[in-house]
Amino acid sequence: MHLKKLLLLLFIGCQLMASAQFISLRGTNSAQFLSDNVYEADLSHALGAEIYFSKPINFIPLPMNYNIGLDYKNIDGLNEAYLITGLTYVTITPSGFMFATNAESVTMSTYKWLNYFDLNMYNGVIIGDSTYTYKMGGEIGYNFGYVLSKTMFLHFGLSARYNYTPAYKENLYVDATSLDFVFKAGILYKFKRRFNKP
Repeated sequence: MHLKKLLLLLFIGCQLMASAQFISLRGTNSAQFLSDNVYEADLSHALGAEIYFSKPINFIPLPMNYNIGLDYKNIDGLNEAYLITGLTYVTITPSGFMFATNAESVTMSTYKWLNYFDLNMYNGVIIGDSTYTYKMGGEIGYNFGYVLSKTMFLHFGLSARYNYTPAYKENLYVDATSLDFVFKAGILYKFKRRFNKP
């Protein structure tokens, strides 16, 4: 059963790679500021990494993408794994970074930066020695990338993420909610446009 699920995920991933606009791979550092609505600063609360695909939404007349990916975090030895789903709104694109959604997304300038906002949901688990605890979160972020080549960007992001663990709601010894500010740094690869032959 696990093999079938793994093969299905690999198939979906290959399909996304074939049609995605870009893929992002970044390391993350989470700084926690609120814990169960109490101020508690921890500037290096969690380290992790994320990878996600982003693809244009062609049926709306806006430069928007949908995102799907994976996120991993390590908090004081505890591992957390999440599925990322969400939306991206592209504000400024560098030269040659073309979107299929509309002509307004194309710029003729020599601007070297990609800028966009995203809103993502995180659904995943805290992985204990022999237990799995469901955890969810919502994140709003600002992202920017600098052109290195026609397909490669340095990719950074700043975001605020609200986390909620339903199973911890009645537990006084662990945090059920938290607010993190996340810094992200890595690379973005833009897939080359494919045109159908007549």
